[in-house]
Amino acid sequence: MRARGLLFTPYGEPRLVLPGLIGVIAAFVVALALITFTNRPRTEEQRADALMRSAKPAQAERIYARLLREQASVPLALALLDAHDQALLLQNIAKLREGAHSRGQTGLPDPETPMSEEEIERLVGELPEDVSLVARFSRGLQARDIPQDVHEKIAAGASREPPMPWANHLLGRAAQRQSKHAEAAAFFEKEGVTFAERRADVDTALHIWLALENWEMVRDRLAGGRVAAAAGPIVKYKLAVHDQDWRAAARFLPQVWAPRLGGTGLAMSAITALGWAFFCARLGKLGMRVRFRLPMYLAAFALGVASVVPTIFLIAIEEAKLRLVETGDPARDIIFFVFGVGLREEASKLLLFLPLLPILRKWGDKLDVLVCGALVGLGFAAEENLNYLAQENLQTGLGRFLTANFFHMAMTGTLASALDDFVADREKHASAFMRTSLFVVVIHGVYDFLLSHESFGGTYFAMTAFVLLTKLFLESVDSARRRADRGLTPLHAFIFAVSVVTGVSLAFATVAVGPKAALLVMGGGLLGQAIIVYMFVRTLRTM
Repeated sequence: MRARGLLFTPYGEPRLVLPGLIGVIAAFVVALALITFTNRPRTEEQRADALMRSAKPAQAERIYARLLREQASVPLALALLDAHDQALLLQNIAKLREGAHSRGQTGLPDPETPMSEEEIERLVGELPEDVSLVARFSRGLQARDIPQDVHEKIAAGASREPPMPWANHLLGRAAQRQSKHAEAAAFFEKEGVTFAERRADVDTALHIWLALENWEMVRDRLAGGRVAAAAGPIVKYKLAVHDQDWRAAARFLPQVWAPRLGGTGLAMSAITALGWAFFCARLGKLGMRVRFRLPMYLAAFALGVASVVPTIFLIAIEEAKLRLVETGDPARDIIFFVFGVGLREEASKLLLFLPLLPILRKWGDKLDVLVCGALVGLGFAAEENLNYLAQENLQTGLGRFLTANFFHMAMTGTLASALDDFVADREKHASAFMRTSLFVVVIHGVYDFLLSHESFGGTYFAMTAFVLLTKLFLESVDSARRRADRGLTPLHAFIFAVSVVTGVSLAFATVAVGPKAALLVMGGGLLGQAIIVYMFVRTLRTM
């Protein structure tokens, strides 16, 4: 009775706020403990890097400055100056928008104030000579006014054997600014092959040749030797795509996709997937047929994770053979997102759902088909989340866990149901299956297109597509459930899933950047989450 009092009012209405808060706190504590005990403590430099990726350069700048005073190094000095430049850029943008706001348009709040030029100059002057030299060159490069004596010392260091660390890197950046692309590539390549810890400069050099479409030069540099050994998989993949060698492209693409994560990202993706899996299990009335449904649900999730394999091959074929890639041109990109991204992902998920269909048709019902389809979609989304987590953009993380997971669940569940009808009566349901497939693929493509093209409405119109499809899926589930069962309601299961997503995201952000910064970074995501929850509550109340 006490548990029921937490979930329902004396009048039988479901309580949402209190269970939600309890769920958020519990998920936060569990996730924080799991991340803490399975990973090494985050360094201050890692916190600053995460803030940079989350568009908080002013906060990152202060951390870099403190670390630089404690232990001066060239990487910290360059990171500080990059953060300072980005913070100044955001401040100028905020001032322009503030002016637009004064004329009656919408503005954004000011970012945190960056360090003053005097503070930066004083800090650079206090650094050891070798670090200060690199920092002064970088400062002059940004201001387009490199002191003559500084440039001469860096040039001398770059030409000696062995070269001075960072000298060729800086000269490469300077040559890029002057559009001296061949010189820049040579400088970057020399830096990357000389110093193993900066092998990324080899990729920078190769990307210059890619931008110039000098494919012969790229092919020559990758023919063998130190450059080929230091080059990353992305350049090799792009060359394979250009050469229309889809087999080589398929070989390199998994290396490009390989999540560069420790246990933190895996734990986050697993816990949030568990929250959504619990919601699916409650929709599918797991408790009524545990022996049949539990193994089917587990198999569906595993098949969803495995669906990334055919997706990789389809990407390689689309890009290498069909030249179906994102270009930045809206007319071409809408084709890419619909018939590229949408088609390949939905086809891959549906392909991996197929082995379950004969079993579901013999021993299951329509509800089992919908939920198993949704769990295939959830498995795909859980694997896909690992790559998004590698970017550590905390501002998009919460929205990603909330919307993308459920979006994939709704799309695959809807397609699975249509496929089930088609198999039952091909003649009667053939046209309906084609319409549903086209509808889901188009909705998927339009959703991704809008997220990538803010000028067409961006997130706001994308959420319209999200709500439209998920509402259709939930109505199908409601019809297949026939009548309500006892126990936790689907609405409470949804609140539990959202609470887990929120708590885990906050724990990850807290570990990454600290509690105060985590709340600031994720504040916008929490507001969007509240809007989505409100829309779902209205639909789930009747189930």
